[in-house]
Amino acid sequence: MSVKGFLRTFWKPALGIASALALSWLLLTLAGYDAKVAFEALWNASFKNPRAIGSWLNKACPLLFTGIAVSLSFRCNVFNIGTEGQFLLGAVAATLVGTSLTGLPGWLIIILMFIAGAIAGGIWGYIPGMLKARYGVSEVITTIMFNYIATQFIGYLVRGPMLDVSQTEPQSVTIAQNAYLSYLMPETRLHIGFFLGLIMAVLVFIWLFRTYYGYEVRAVGYNPTAARCGGINIKRTMVVAMVASGAIAGLGGAIELAGTSHYLFENISPGYGYTAIAVAILASSNPLGVIISSLLFGFLNAGSTAMQRAADVSASFVNIFQGVIVIFVALAELSRQRSRRAALRGGK
Repeated sequence: MSVKGFLRTFWKPALGIASALALSWLLLTLAGYDAKVAFEALWNASFKNPRAIGSWLNKACPLLFTGIAVSLSFRCNVFNIGTEGQFLLGAVAATLVGTSLTGLPGWLIIILMFIAGAIAGGIWGYIPGMLKARYGVSEVITTIMFNYIATQFIGYLVRGPMLDVSQTEPQSVTIAQNAYLSYLMPETRLHIGFFLGLIMAVLVFIWLFRTYYGYEVRAVGYNPTAARCGGINIKRTMVVAMVASGAIAGLGGAIELAGTSHYLFENISPGYGYTAIAVAILASSNPLGVIISSLLFGFLNAGSTAMQRAADVSASFVNIFQGVIVIFVALAELSRQRSRRAALRGGK
């Protein structure tokens, strides 16, 4: 994809975001809030100082990984709604490694945690992918069910086999301290995870748009019948896309554990996998676009408390704000697709 093509893809979503900002300002004003104070608080929560920037990037990190995961599966026309569960299983696997292999060097524990998280997420993505490819079972239903299984499984672990009895709240024992991801900026909790996410976005983009295997994934997404006629194994490609998607989400869970929480608890994900769907839609399922959209949603999440504190705005308004953005971007994407179909008909 060229720079010109990239800009052509994203100018309408950018216009949708600007329109959503304007509408949100209007809604705040109509609701009796001071919109100027609220938006200033939203801005300062992410950009006022290095500590705010670090918090913003940390909140964007899990959305970056889960957003890339969703965008990859969407490219293959497989609707992986299960990145929440894959993220959670990645965190579980990373916890098991980080709490049991404490005698190893820190760098080796971190690598093994990442590998374990990716494998666990990949397996959690493989099962729905296999069920769809082999038996035609809807991946939407199975991945949503797997999300609930993963959530309840964590609840069982932190109240049973992995319970840290020294704590008042249900949680696991903390991982080895030498397996913590180092903070990159003084007085912040910014770790290397976000930058690993940037690398992942670039690698997935190259894989999708510069390799034959990525071409197969996109071909199946565009037109499965034509792809089959072209000799592409549709079932295998769908399973590969789901495994890769799950592995990326699981890696995100491992990084969240090693970089931020350091122990497993029930709400380690406040819905990152579900928000990732909006992140991927906003990015038009482009891994590079996910970088921008994850930063946007991380910005909103980081500023929700600040808006509530400065302008007495309910934190739930940020969820309304995100919904407005998704609606406007969806309309922009619909307009882009209609323009594309019109251009194709005109070319005929």
